[in-house]
Amino acid sequence: MGLEGEDEGAISMLSDNTAKLTSAVSSLPELLEKKRLIDLHTNVATAVLEHIKTRKLDVYFECEEKIMSKTTLDKSLLDIISDPDAGTPEDKMRLFLIYYISTQQAPSEADLEQYKKALTDAGCDLNPLQYIKQWKAFAKMASAPASYGNTTTKPMGLLSRVMNTGSQFVMEGVKNLVLKQQNLPVTRILDNLMEMKSNPETDDYRYFDPKMLRGSDSSVPRNKNPFQEAIVFVVGGGNYIEYQNLVDYIKGKQGKHILYGCSELFNATQFIKQLSQLGQK
Repeated sequence: MGLEGEDEGAISMLSDNTAKLTSAVSSLPELLEKKRLIDLHTNVATAVLEHIKTRKLDVYFECEEKIMSKTTLDKSLLDIISDPDAGTPEDKMRLFLIYYISTQQAPSEADLEQYKKALTDAGCDLNPLQYIKQWKAFAKMASAPASYGNTTTKPMGLLSRVMNTGSQFVMEGVKNLVLKQQNLPVTRILDNLMEMKSNPETDDYRYFDPKMLRGSDSSVPRNKNPFQEAIVFVVGGGNYIEYQNLVDYIKGKQGKHILYGCSELFNATQFIKQLSQLGQK
C-alpha cells in the first residue's frame, strides 16, 4: 500500500477504512432492498399522479370540497361537466350529485334541464339523478351537514408526502389535491353518542338500557359516562372511506374500540351503478 516504516497512525487509518468498507459491503443487500422498496412506492405514486392528471381528479376534488363547504367555485359547474377532457362520465355524475344533495335550494327547472343536457352529452346515465331527486324530496333534506368543511384539516398519507416533496415534472398540472382529515357524518354521530354530547343531529336517537326493565324511552335515565365500545352497522351500503375515517378517529381516543360493519360494501363506481338501478325502479 506504499506505507513505509512503523507508522501506527497510517496503519490505524487503513484498518479503520477497511472496516468501514467491509461494513458497507455487508450492508449492501439491505440497502439495495430498501432502494427497491422506495422505487416501488415512487413508481406507484407517480402512476397514481399520472392517472389523476389524466382525469383531472384534482379539479373534481377541489370542486367537491368547495361545494360541501359552501365556497365559491373558480369555474362554473356547467363548464366542468361540459369539458370533454375533464374526467369520466361517472366523475361528472358524482360531482353533480354532490352539488344537488349539498345545495340548500334546488336548481330551477330551466337550470336543471341545462345540467341534464350537459350530463347526457358527456355520456352520463341520468337514472342516479332521478333517484336522488326522489330521495331528497321524500327525506326533505334541503341542506348538507353544516359542520362539513369547518373541521381542522391536515395532510395525510403517502400521496400527500409525494405531493409535498415530488418533483415539479411529476406534479405539473396537479393542484390542491391534499387528502384531508375530516369527520364524516357517521363519525360525527358516533362521537356525539359515545361522548354523550348534546347535538341536534343525535338528540332524537332512541336510547335503550337493558338494565331498565320498565319505563318508556323518554323516562329512562341516560348514562352520563362516555362509552368505551361501539358497534357501527350501516344498513344499505357502507364504504372503505367511512371505515378509514372511523379508524383515524379512534386513534386519538385511547382505550376506545369500534367495530364497523355494513349490509353491502360499495366503491364509488358500484355506488353510482346502484343509484342507477334504483332510479329505474
